[in-house]
Amino acid sequence: MTPPPSHCKACWEPSLHFNSALDADMQEDVAEPTGSIEVEAKFMVGPGTEARLVVLGAVLAGAVSFQDQYYDTPDGRLTLADHWLRHREGAGWELKCPPWPAGGARDPGYGPGATSQDGSTRAATSLNPGAPAQPPGSTTAYQELTSPAAVVARLCAILAVAPDPGWACIPVAVAGLGLEVFAAFRTQRRSYRLGRLSVDLDEADFGYAVGEVETAVTHPWEVPAAQEEVTRVGRELGVEVTGPVMGKMSVYLQQYRPQHYEELVQAGRLVRDKMPMGGRD
Repeated sequence: MTPPPSHCKACWEPSLHFNSALDADMQEDVAEPTGSIEVEAKFMVGPGTEARLVVLGAVLAGAVSFQDQYYDTPDGRLTLADHWLRHREGAGWELKCPPWPAGGARDPGYGPGATSQDGSTRAATSLNPGAPAQPPGSTTAYQELTSPAAVVARLCAILAVAPDPGWACIPVAVAGLGLEVFAAFRTQRRSYRLGRLSVDLDEADFGYAVGEVETAVTHPWEVPAAQEEVTRVGRELGVEVTGPVMGKMSVYLQQYRPQHYEELVQAGRLVRDKMPMGGRD
C-alpha cells in the first residue's frame, strides 16, 4: 500500500474555500454542487492532429509531465460508484464524480453514467455502486471537487462513514478511510487552447496515447450546449468522437488490474473494448 502524500499545505490555501472544521456546513457540501463540471470527449491521436489544431487556430499552451495516483477502498467502492479520487504531482487532490444538484439527488439528465441512442449523456439515478448504468458515450460530464471540505464530505457520503473531526486534510481522511493506491502512472501532455476549449494530447508511460477536447461549465443545464461545442470541435479536427474511446485509466486497468476492470465494466462504469489500433506509438 502506498501512503497518501503527507503534506497538507493545499488544505489551507484560501482559494479552496476550506472550512476549518468538519461541521454541519461541511455536510451541506454533499448536497450543493461545488466545483466546475468538466465536459470532455476523448479521441485517438494521429500524426496530423497537431497540424490540424494549428490550422483551426489553436495555440500551444505548454507541455508538462506529471505523475497521477488514484485511490480507492480495497473492494473498489469509490470507482464502482463512479467516483475517482486522484492526487496529481504539482496540482494536488481532485475528486471527479457525477454532478449532484441541490438536495443531494443525482441529476437524471446530465451525469456521466449513461448514454442514450442519440449520444447524449445521462446520469445513473442510483448511488448503489452495484447498479448498472448504460455505457458512457463520446461526451462525458463530471464535477471536479478540489475543496478539502467538499472532497472529504463526498467520500464519506459514498462510503457511508461519519467524517472524523480530525480529517481536515485530504491525506488524513484518505488514511482514516483506508484508501489505497490502485493506479499510478506518468503522463507526457501537450496542451492547446482553442477559444474557451482546451485540447490535451497525452501519452502515458505504459505506451497509450489519447487526446481530449474539454471545457468547463458551472451549472448542469449548461452541459448540453458544452457537449455540442466539444463534439463540433472534434469534427473540425477530423477525428471520430461519435463512439467511446478508451481513456488512460481504462487501458491501465485492462492491462494491470483486469479484475478491477471487469468489475467496472459489469457495473457499467467502463465500456468493454479492445485496445484501439493506433493508440500506441
